[in-house]
Parts: sequence; structure tokens; C-alpha cells
Amino acid sequence: MHRATSSTSSSSSSSSSYRSRRRPLTRDQLLKGLEILGPQSHPLPFELPPSPPASRESSPAPGTKRRHEPDSEPPHHKKPRTSSSSSTSRPQLPSRPVPIPSSSRHEPSEDGEVKEEPSESRAFTPITFPANFPVHRPRRGVLPTSEWDSIYDKCFANGRMLKYSAYARVAAAHPTTSKDYKALHDPLDPNSPYAKHSLLMARLELVDSLLHFVYGLWGKENAVRTCYRASWRTVEEAISKTEAKWQAESRDDREKAFLGLIQLLHAFIHGRKVRHRMTSVDQLNDNKLSRLKLQWEMDQKKLEAKAQAAANPAPAMLPSPASSSTTNSSHSTPLGEHASPPVAPPPLPASNRDQITLPPQIVTHPVNAQYVWENKSQSGGLRAALDRIYTSQQTLSLPVLCRHFPRTFARVINTTLSPTDEHEPDFQDDECELYWPGQVITGDGLGWVCLMGMSMIKELGREYGYQGVDGVILRRPGDANLGHADPRFDPHTR
Repeated sequence: MHRATSSTSSSSSSSSSYRSRRRPLTRDQLLKGLEILGPQSHPLPFELPPSPPASRESSPAPGTKRRHEPDSEPPHHKKPRTSSSSSTSRPQLPSRPVPIPSSSRHEPSEDGEVKEEPSESRAFTPITFPANFPVHRPRRGVLPTSEWDSIYDKCFANGRMLKYSAYARVAAAHPTTSKDYKALHDPLDPNSPYAKHSLLMARLELVDSLLHFVYGLWGKENAVRTCYRASWRTVEEAISKTEAKWQAESRDDREKAFLGLIQLLHAFIHGRKVRHRMTSVDQLNDNKLSRLKLQWEMDQKKLEAKAQAAANPAPAMLPSPASSSTTNSSHSTPLGEHASPPVAPPPLPASNRDQITLPPQIVTHPVNAQYVWENKSQSGGLRAALDRIYTSQQTLSLPVLCRHFPRTFARVINTTLSPTDEHEPDFQDDECELYWPGQVITGDGLGWVCLMGMSMIKELGREYGYQGVDGVILRRPGDANLGHADPRFDPHTR
């Protein structure tokens, strides 16, 4: 105790003597000190990381992670994390890879440790969207038939312009010596995006026109809640030509996604036709099956009657009174004797009773060509829908949408809409909510495919200066129609 007291008193006396010897510096002394330091022309940049804590004597071995307990160190030894570091811990939405700028700040990841800045070639950060994206539009509710008729007219007018413009660009891109070459009436500016990327613009216009045609027909049907199968047959050529164009000229995964979009569109058209025809075809099959059952039951009754007749042959005829008087009384029927009762037919085997619900294969009933065609259409449509959906998912899926179309992905995922809200979004709205198309077998979802496809076109076209209908090559009076035949509305359900 005495030793501790003496050491404390000695340290306090030395500190007091040190304070007594300190004198304030004069102005001349300060100026001389600054001259010795020299001019400070290059101050240290503010991006430098903070120095490690004084209490840290050695850094941990590289490549190891240290987990700190909340009370393992005093509070004054911990450094606060920066706000930017915490904000990037979990981005709202992944996007196409974007290089991190070289002026990014260094931030401490652990206490005093500085993150290694990756090279620009492999430094990527996701794009985030504001919290209010996509925009939640007010619900429109069920639209009247007149509104859908107006949408149909507008979609078909724009679809025709886009289709003609696409084929005009393709014809102008041929060599001048080709028989398919056709010069444009108004040559394009060589420095314009449409001149630099003419074939890509033509493909975008072609798939844009297809979506306009399909959405117009879908809206026409949606107004009356039915399916006009004859109308969808007029779209087959447009789908085939557009798919072939993208199949031949797609260069990367982002462009191949449009090939999957076309195949997805075709699958949902088949699914819509199958679903809306299912009830009537099922009724036809029930009718034929009931006729087969009725015919089989009639055949069974005939067989039972024959078996009963064979088991109980008809009794001998009684002699007439004239003949009985001449015959011996011994030949007459004895009194008190009766004929034996009829024998009941044996019951049907259990196997036969079980086949009442499904007639055997030997029972036939004639059918007409219409019945066979209806069933073939159903089975063929279901098979086509399954084949198309299987092919489309190889190039278009939610992960593909997330990587290459982040804006569309955000509209599809961050949504409050339901599968039955296909009528809510506007066809030209580029900021509203969308919905990922559901199961093709439900017959719904074709409207969602069109809306999602329009978003993909605008997202890709924005990078190349694509303007949609505003940038088309107009067809002059007297010019021949180019490309495939235009789809049309045909109000027949068969």
C-alpha cells in the first residue's frame, strides 16, 4: 500500500512540474514551425479509410472471419458503420451488371478493416428502383364492350403500321442486286438509330405488331367472355413468320428471350382455345357414352330373354275335345297335377354387372366427322400448348427476366394485382403493375403475356432508340402490302 501511494505521488508531482514548465508559443515560433513543415499543396484525400483503433495491436490472419460479441470490447473501441455500407447489404432488385465507379468510397467492413476494392472488370452492383415503382394505378374495373371495341380498333391499326414498317426495313436491307430489295421512299439518316440497327428495329416492330394483333383479339373476346377459335387461326401465320425471324437473327440471351415470348404467346392461345371448348366437347363425349350404355343395356336384355326362353321351352299343346273323346282316358291329364313352375334365369356374373358403367369394346356406335374433329382439336391443342410452353421456358423465365429485363421483372414481382386482373393495366402504360402469366391450362393469362411482352420491347428498345408506332415507316397510298396476311376478327367459336 505504501509503494502504491509513493508511485502515485511521484507521478502527480512530475505532471505538475511538466505543466509548470510549459509556456505558450509565440507567433514567431509558430511561423518558424510552419516554414519547417513546408507548403501543403496536396492535402490528403477525404476518401482514405479511417485509421485502425489504437487498442488493436495486430490484425487477424487474412481469410478469417471474426464474430464479435456485443460486450466483448469497450464501446469506445468500436467504429460506427457508414450508412452506405448498410444500404447495400440487400438491394431491392437485381439487374443487369453495372460497373462500380472508380470514385467509390472505401468503407470499413469489420472494425478498422478496409474492404478490398475489386477491379472494374469484375465490380458489379445491382440497379435499384424507387419504392414507388411500379406505380399502383387506380383500379379501372370491368370495362364496357364499347371500350374493348375501341382498344381492338386502335391495336389493329397500330399493328398494321408496325408490320408494314418491319417488312419495309427488311426489304431495304437487302443488297440492291437482290430481287427482294425495295428502297425506302424517304432514306433514313445514316446516323440515326434506325439506320444503325435496322434489322433489330425491324424485328422489334414485327413482334410489336404481333402483340398488338393478339391483344386486340383478346380484348374483343374478353368483352363477351368467350373464345372465337376462328379468329385465332388467322394469327398462326403471323406467329410463324415472327418466330422464324427471331430464331434466325437472335444473337444473345436477351434477344432469345423474345423467341421464348413468342412461343409463350402461342402456348397461351392454344390453352385458351382448349379451355373454352372443353365443356362442349365433354358434353359430346358424355352423349356418345350414354348412347353406348343404352345400346349395351338393350343387347343385354335381348340375351337374357333368349336365355330364359331356352331354359323354359313352351308346353305341349292340349288335345282338342274331339280327339280326347276317342282316346284312352289314361292319356288325359291327371286331376290334381300342375305344370312345373318356370325356372328363373341365372344372375349375371359379377364381371358383367361391373361393366354397366363402361360398355365393352364390342359395343359400337357410329360417329360423324364433326365429332372426331372436335376431339382431335382438343387433344392436338393440348399437346401443342404443352410443347410450346416447354420450349418457351428454355429461353424465357423469371431468372432470365431478372437478369436481362430488370424493369419488367420489378413490375411483375412487386405487384398487388391478381391473375384475374388482366383488364386493369393499360396496354401502353410503361410503369404500372404487371403479373407473371399463370398456368396455361386455365385458359387465362394471354393478356398478361401481351402486357409483359410490351414491357420487354420498351425496355430493350429504350437502349437503341426504338420509338414503336412513332418511328414506323408509313405506307403510302398505292403501296402493296408486305409480309404475312393481317390477322382478322372472325366471330365463330369453332
